[in-house]
Amino acid sequence: MKVKVELLGLLHIKGFKNNNYIEVKDDSTISDIYNELNILKDHQKFIIPFINGKEVRKSVMVNDGDTVKIFLPTGGG
Repeated sequence: MKVKVELLGLLHIKGFKNNNYIEVKDDSTISDIYNELNILKDHQKFIIPFINGKEVRKSVMVNDGDTVKIFLPTGGG
């Protein structure tokens, strides 16, 4: 199945063209998408995922045609 992935904030993934569709297995979760995009496990805890505009946990399954937004919050002082 295909899902659209959009990177938000300062997140950049080498080799991934932002706002593009990727092919994933049926019953894939947000965590599976992180792994597909080669996001390190240590970095995954800082990312906030959204499916079709709703904030979700990384254990939530995606459906064909969903839009997944991956947001890396930034801060400073």
